[in-house]
Amino acid sequence: MSATAIGLVVFVLVFGSALLGILVHKALPEHHLSADSKDVVKLGIALIATMSALVLSLLVASAKSAFDTRSNQLVQVSADIILLDRALARYGPETKDARSLLRNSVATVVERFWPSLASVSSLRATLP
Repeated sequence: MSATAIGLVVFVLVFGSALLGILVHKALPEHHLSADSKDVVKLGIALIATMSALVLSLLVASAKSAFDTRSNQLVQVSADIILLDRALARYGPETKDARSLLRNSVATVVERFWPSLASVSSLRATLP
């Protein structure tokens, strides 16, 4: 569902709720419309809004923490692969097969996780 459709649905629901509230207002007894009743409703709405904000902020914090953890893991694995490739390069030409296998393995993993990257084959060719 597109963002425009979601916005339109929310607008229709809010507008319909406002119209329903106008109709129900006329049918309510007078003691439900007193200032004390309105204050209790306002307090309840404020409590619900505060709790919703708290839950949303905890959700966002949890998602950011999970993203940061995955990002740090990806950086660490990338650094380890580069260090391994450099260590193999220092051993000389006899590690050419191992380095080629490492490059192909990394390219395969990148292709599996990010299939939209069309330049994975060029990654194999550009690595030293």
